[in-house]
Amino acid sequence: MNLVLITSRSFGGVSGVGKKMLIEAGLDVKEVALSDRPLTEEKTIKIMGRENPDIVICGAELMSRSVMEASPRLFLIMKHGVGVDNIDLQAANQLKVLVANAPGTNTEAVADFSIAVMLSLLRRVYQAVRSTKAGGWERFIGHELRALTIGVVGTGRIGQSVIRRLRGFGSNILACDIVYSDQLVTMPNLQYVSLDELLKHSDIVTLHVPLSSETNKMIGHRELALMKKTAYLVNLARGELVDQVALCEALQENRLAGAAVDVYDIEPPQNSPLIGLDNVLATPHIAAYTYESMERMDHVCAQTIIDTLRGEICVNILNPQVLSELKRS
Repeated sequence: MNLVLITSRSFGGVSGVGKKMLIEAGLDVKEVALSDRPLTEEKTIKIMGRENPDIVICGAELMSRSVMEASPRLFLIMKHGVGVDNIDLQAANQLKVLVANAPGTNTEAVADFSIAVMLSLLRRVYQAVRSTKAGGWERFIGHELRALTIGVVGTGRIGQSVIRRLRGFGSNILACDIVYSDQLVTMPNLQYVSLDELLKHSDIVTLHVPLSSETNKMIGHRELALMKKTAYLVNLARGELVDQVALCEALQENRLAGAAVDVYDIEPPQNSPLIGLDNVLATPHIAAYTYESMERMDHVCAQTIIDTLRGEICVNILNPQVLSELKRS
């Protein structure tokens, strides 16, 4: 019987559909104990060596070469999410371990949350709630989303979904990506520009790119200096996309109006200065967390595991060349 080890915090936490599917398929399912969390690389290596799973359903915890090598039977890492920057793909290829993710499952949830935090920043909802609960009656004045220019960095699934929502508000949109979307190029009130141009002219900049060596700290001191003093930065993607020291300085010195931050270099954030700033809307990496998206994600993860074990080729396998190597060996 194949053992599926769940190291992800969120798989099965909201919806039971994924676990049920795996159990009904005859798989042995085991979760990491709460007492073992948070999962450091060292802890994960020990658990992998002890349990020796065939399959791991992981979250944001590190899946390094050492972690993979700790389980000789390991042949599939299933990411409960989309971004796989925590998984050493090169090591997986060399060790003939398949890696899969769940693309598209959280697109609508993150797009909704993007608009929610934009409106919260523009209308100063956080400050208004805090003031009213303290007995105040301040009439906070904000801005209308339709009157502003929104810069969308990254026009993949989530970026495009955000843009569709912004069009409903009537916003002017600037877009930036290394690959242009054919659907967006001809869209009215939308223009593809360079990152520098986007930063200079946007009232809100929202990031929707994956983390890679090219995007790591893509927003630093220089980039923040290009932005308007009245502008806002929204980062729901990965904390490492932004130099958080530079962002903190810009916000403290009022060189930026505010920011919405859902992701951090270290999670949970340890003594992050961003958390205490009044002009930062800080949330605990919840942009993708809706009942609907969690159910979709659980279902895709479980179905991918079941189909892979049946010998089917899943389109969300990120290193399909490993399948060919496994068949030849």
